[in-house]
Amino acid sequence: MADVAALAHSTQAPAPRVVLDSNIWVDILIFDDAVARPIRAALEAGRLDAIISPACREELRRVLDYPQFAHYAVDAQAALAWVDRVTRSVADPEEAARTQGEAFVPRCKDRDDQKFLALADAADVAYLVSKDRAVLKLKRRMAKYCDVAVLPPKQFVAAVQLESAPLAEAQNQA
Repeated sequence: MADVAALAHSTQAPAPRVVLDSNIWVDILIFDDAVARPIRAALEAGRLDAIISPACREELRRVLDYPQFAHYAVDAQAALAWVDRVTRSVADPEEAARTQGEAFVPRCKDRDDQKFLALADAADVAYLVSKDRAVLKLKRRMAKYCDVAVLPPKQFVAAVQLESAPLAEAQNQA
């Protein structure tokens, strides 16, 4: 029996590589948004290969300290520790680009969001998940030039079939 389970596990597709914009982390860590719950569950179960850079993590740290979130009483240190457990940290892409030659990454109107686009390209992810309009407007260009699908969370959950994953796993164990 153990050999069958090991074989089934070894034939599963690798976890999709993804970058999550800060607004998605906020939905997961502060708001417990229903659309983001499957993403959180997939992160906890290791079904996503979430990539983060020091610059993206620092932005999240700043966002978690915004005064408008104070009444949610989120322990920012614990939240960041959880993010550290469920993500893989890579070097900031700007540093890597200087040593390896610059690749074309579409420019975002909001300069603060450029780091997510650059990370998605440099880390060779399949998905960049965001609710930011400026990022979502670059969906076609990111697909064309970087081979990255830029999706809002609901579309990402559907595309990666995260909602059906726990049900399928439960049925396989039965």
